[in-house]
Amino acid sequence: MREAQTLAVIAGGVGGAVGAFVGVAVGGSAVSVTLTTLGVATLVGVGVIASAVVAGDVEFLADADGK
Repeated sequence: MREAQTLAVIAGGVGGAVGAFVGVAVGGSAVSVTLTTLGVATLVGVGVIASAVVAGDVEFLADADGK
C-alpha cells in the first residue's frame, strides 16, 4: 500500500474513533450524535493528514515517472 493510502486509512480510523467518542459523549438525539460524530471525524482526519504533510512524512506530488 502506498504512503498516501496508508495515511488515509489511519486518518479515517483515528477520526472515526475520536468522532464516535465525542458524539456519544455529547449525546442528544440520534441525528445530533451522527452530525457531531461526522463533523469531529472529518476535522480529526484532516488534522492527521495535515500534520503528516507538514512533517514531511508524506509527499502527494508525483514526478513524471509516477514515483
